[in-house]
Order: sequence, then C-alpha cells, then structure tokens
Amino acid sequence: MDTLEIYKSFNSDKSIEELQYNILKESTNLDNLKFELQFYKLLLNKSIYKPHALNLYERLTGFKNEITSINKKGMSLLNELNTQAHQIRNKIECDDMACDNFFIKNHDNIELKVFNFKTQVFNFKFRLFQYLQSVIIN
Repeated sequence: MDTLEIYKSFNSDKSIEELQYNILKESTNLDNLKFELQFYKLLLNKSIYKPHALNLYERLTGFKNEITSINKKGMSLLNELNTQAHQIRNKIECDDMACDNFFIKNHDNIELKVFNFKTQVFNFKFRLFQYLQSVIIN
C-alpha cells in the first residue's frame, strides 16, 4: 500500500534564516521549472513521434496546454514567495505573539500551495513521460 504524502508545517520552530533559506530554495526551484517546461514544450513540437499513434495531436496539444497552465501557476507562486520573503524581513520587527501567529499562518498557506503545486508538477511529468515513452520512435 502506498503512503499518502500530506503537508505538515514545522514553521513555528524555525528561525528567520531558515524561513528565508526555504523561500529562496523554492523560488530557485520555480525559476528552474520554467526552463524545464520550455524544454518539454520544445520536445512536444519535434517530429519524433510514431506517425500513426492514436490521438497523437490531441494528446500533445493537451500536454502543451497543461505546460502553459503549470507555468502560469508557477509564476503566480513565485510572486507570492517574493511577497513572503519581503514579509519575513518585516517579521524581524514584530515582537508580539499575534503578529508571529499571523505571519506563521501566512507562511504555512504559501508553503501548502507550493507543496500542492509540486505534487501537480510531479503527476504531470509522470503522465508526460509515460506517454512520450509509448509514442517516440525507437
């Protein structure tokens, strides 16, 4: 039986430096994903597929549309991460518990979005690779 991965927050125990590092790491990953998605789109436009594969054009077009959608979501998340990075700098000036709790809740929300996005990207890549393996000319 496969275990189901779920998001769990550990942010209340992290230092400002750890939070900043994690945001930087996720931002870098999203930036790198843009280039990876461009490569997949390029690959989908190449003439390397079996000529009589069933619904080839429709499936490739569907994958291209998914890439566009994933790219848009990634850019939106990148903007949210940049906003969160700015808020982390402001958190240093915040000393009361209500402010800390508000900040941690916001950070958890963006972290959950990134977690779900990464899961979506992984599932997309799995389906894409499976399909390409079946239709690329040997």
